[in-house]
Amino acid sequence: MRFFLGVLLVILASCSNQARQRQQTDSQGENICRYSKYLGVYKTNKGYQIVIQHPDKKQLQYRFDIMKPADHLAVLSSTHIGMISSLNEERRIAAITDIRYVYSPIVKKRFKQKHIIELQNEASMSVDQLLRSKSEYVVYSAFSGGFSQEKRLKKMGIVCIPNFDWREETALGRSEWILLFGVLTGKVPESIQLFKSIEHAYLQAKKVKLNPAEMISGNVTGDFWYAPAGQSFVAEIYRNSGLNYIYSRTQGTGSLAYSLEKIMKDGARVKIWLNPGFPSKKEIVQVNPKAKSMPFFHHSRIFCYTHNSNKFWEMSTLRPDWLMEDLVQIASGKTTKNLHFYKVVK
Repeated sequence: MRFFLGVLLVILASCSNQARQRQQTDSQGENICRYSKYLGVYKTNKGYQIVIQHPDKKQLQYRFDIMKPADHLAVLSSTHIGMISSLNEERRIAAITDIRYVYSPIVKKRFKQKHIIELQNEASMSVDQLLRSKSEYVVYSAFSGGFSQEKRLKKMGIVCIPNFDWREETALGRSEWILLFGVLTGKVPESIQLFKSIEHAYLQAKKVKLNPAEMISGNVTGDFWYAPAGQSFVAEIYRNSGLNYIYSRTQGTGSLAYSLEKIMKDGARVKIWLNPGFPSKKEIVQVNPKAKSMPFFHHSRIFCYTHNSNKFWEMSTLRPDWLMEDLVQIASGKTTKNLHFYKVVK
């Protein structure tokens, strides 16, 4: 009798577990994200579940069940501000790190009106200031690893969400993080529609045919020239724009660090120089006198975004289509005054 009773309990438990698993699967649905390696967004019976994969720790996933939009958000990167602004939800931004690096006119105005608190630094921000902002969520970029205040804030009911858009390997993978902010602001349909329009424009702007003119990107810092590695999302955009980037076949998704001697040799035939870090040749030479010895300093077309860096850093992650449109014009040699981010460096 005990044997049959035990078997019955096992069967009932098994059925219960299967039913629970089915219910969880049914409620979670499919991942709305199609390009991102690290972000998952799932519709549930009560709202949305956000699943974020840590780029370096495959066993570590962050899961957040979002039942309703947040009234107050602390966003610790300019890209986060750009994404929220694109959804016209600046009123939900309650805290930022540094107003000096903000492009959005509305966010600047709200800061002046004291609706937004400045936290200064992600690594050493004031918890008291954050509490004053009444933020329900803190979205951070984890550039230096974990978030030092996370455990303390969790005890206070504040949820910390890591954003790894900067670790994505494709431009559309980065842009797709707009869906995270769609969930947090209650504008999921709008964020999906916006991303689809960005995706369409980006794919339309892609150019398979390369301009034969060689291009280099970056500038000297200290004794090294830093440039995007060939498997990075930046190199991907260069290829898709028709730019003949001289380091497009290098390995890695981060930055390359090369000696000046190597740059002198490799850049002998360069006709386009992107992102020297300054809006004028005079400023380039003031910071780096050795730039004058680079062959492409005198004979190439030079472009940079530093006449309005805040706009570039706030909007280029979300709008790779705008970035692509700029670079396609630069690659073609037919630039107009209507570039989104870039200007000629003279």
